[in-house]
Amino acid sequence: MKRLKKFVTLFTLAAVCFAIPGLGKITVKAAEPTTYVLNYSDSSSEWRYKEASSWSAEVQDRELYYLQQNIKDGDYIVIDNDVENNALALKVSVRLGNLTFKNTVGVPVVYANGYDSVYFLSGTSGAVNSDVSHAYVYGDAKANFNSNVDTLEMIGLTDDKSNNLHATINGVGTVNHLIAKDNRDQSVFYEAYSFAAGKLAIEDGSLKTEAKYYSTTAPAAAAEVAPAATEQPTQTTAPAQATQNSTSSEYDNVPKTGENSAMFWLLGAAVVCMAGGYTIRRKNVQEAE
Repeated sequence: MKRLKKFVTLFTLAAVCFAIPGLGKITVKAAEPTTYVLNYSDSSSEWRYKEASSWSAEVQDRELYYLQQNIKDGDYIVIDNDVENNALALKVSVRLGNLTFKNTVGVPVVYANGYDSVYFLSGTSGAVNSDVSHAYVYGDAKANFNSNVDTLEMIGLTDDKSNNLHATINGVGTVNHLIAKDNRDQSVFYEAYSFAAGKLAIEDGSLKTEAKYYSTTAPAAAAEVAPAATEQPTQTTAPAQATQNSTSSEYDNVPKTGENSAMFWLLGAAVVCMAGGYTIRRKNVQEAE
């Protein structure tokens, strides 16, 4: 009888622990991104990398082979090189969280499975293959996007000139939204939308694309003023928005350990066990009397 009562007590305690928010729940935390910086080595006559945000003598450099083996989805790459070099053609089979062209000599080319963010700092040049969610091109950088870009921001120099846009940008794929900004107060010089594939062309900050290949009206605004369709309405931008947010929302929908109906089952079992324990205790008292 004592063993049964002990079992009831322990089972009840376990059920209560699972029922209390924060207890008995195991959460899944995504791995933190790792930053890799690339530089051309004169001594070894090849491109090397370090696991750091900037090239520092304190960190040992390694061959790019090991970078390609160790890199994971969401990691960051920084190209920081100011010496003459053999042309870089880096291929990684992951989606990068961040690609930054910090300093370049020549035109580095990067291949990946996509990019969350791409940064071309002023004075750099480079080419990016695969789709980009958000790109930033600063000052007089020269950027070539060989696939689609969702949002592209061209940001001017921090000088005193009225027009400080001097970037050169070409797009082989489509561009959903182009924003040209002043880097002093972030005011917008101009915006454009829905560039046709292969038609984005910007020279010295000036948009050279023919007007028929892009729109000056945001897709959402155009949908609001469009007349209602008689039968099957045309899709608005909502489906595209859902696609852009799919990376984060899909992970949120994945069941995590401890987030299921087992908690409620245990709570119900706890109530039954407590009632059973009370009945046994009552019976013992009556027998003793």
